[in-house]
Amino acid sequence: MTGAALSAASTGVSPLWYAARATGVVALVLLTLTVMLGIAGVARLTAPGLPRVVTAGLHRNVSLLVLCLLLVHVVATVADSYTQISVVSAVVPFSSSYRTFWLGLGTIAFDLLLAVTLTSLLRDRLSYRAWRAVHLASYACWPVALWHGLGTGTDSRLSWLLLLDALCVAAVAGTAWWRLSLAQPGAGRTAAIAATVLVPLGTAVFVFIGPLQPGWARRAGTPVALLGSATSRGTAASATPALAVPPRMAAFTGRVRRSAGPRAGEVTITVDSRTSDTPQRTLTIVLRGTPDDGGITMSSGTVRLRPGTSGAVSQGPVTALDGHRLTALLRGSGGSQQQADVMLIIRGARASGQLTLRAAARA
Repeated sequence: MTGAALSAASTGVSPLWYAARATGVVALVLLTLTVMLGIAGVARLTAPGLPRVVTAGLHRNVSLLVLCLLLVHVVATVADSYTQISVVSAVVPFSSSYRTFWLGLGTIAFDLLLAVTLTSLLRDRLSYRAWRAVHLASYACWPVALWHGLGTGTDSRLSWLLLLDALCVAAVAGTAWWRLSLAQPGAGRTAAIAATVLVPLGTAVFVFIGPLQPGWARRAGTPVALLGSATSRGTAASATPALAVPPRMAAFTGRVRRSAGPRAGEVTITVDSRTSDTPQRTLTIVLRGTPDDGGITMSSGTVRLRPGTSGAVSQGPVTALDGHRLTALLRGSGGSQQQADVMLIIRGARASGQLTLRAAARA
């Protein structure tokens, strides 16, 4: 991990993480507008007082803006050390170990839009049939981009984002339905009507059984090298509500050891690290489970925290693990309790992340 990445991690999540998600959301909204303008253009709809050349120019310029936002989205995603997505994975579908299928959909959407843009710039040198065949791919780009965001976006559960996605689906479906009402009956129209109905319905079903369900990070294909999703057996994170006490936060770095687990077929990952605050604290994280794509599917885990080299030790079980983030309930001397929220990134034999401590009420 580079020094710059460590510096970003020490203050929280990298700004690139926010940039990638913000540009992805805005790009989807503008792509929705592009599709609607394209459908309206096919129907030769004109706005009052505006010639078609103006609406056609708006469609073209919004499409270029979408491509620019996607370029920023891709660059921010590749540059962000949070997921280790390579440049190759950004242009070659299904070549990333991080949420392979859902990230691959995003790559396909980007490649399709890039192809549409390039062929539009070279339109004078292409036959109309070839140009139109590629241009029609832009309609496939929209649902693929939508499912990419729902499947791999870490904010998919947020109510405002779900509402925004629903509005985008309703806008495209409504525009497509209006366009189909003007078309002549035929097999093509029937197929288009079926797609207009099935895409929103399939998207709604997917959201309900996928991102809205617990453990989606693991099922979506998050590598367990980034600590795949799991929940500790026999414990409940909700049993220790946090008090209204300001949390203590500190970055940490350390080493990772892997060894055989206590049971046949299990492995143990041990993280020995030190925090960056003063005085330094020793943080030890132990995760046990079955091997899974370079990491483990956790069956149990513990967190141990010692202030300095001889302070009183606080330790306790991992109560929840989801992606990079794990939660543990630490018990110290005198029965004191703290909730430890850890963002942990493992890269080979090195580990880094951020520790947040909150006071917790007794169960």
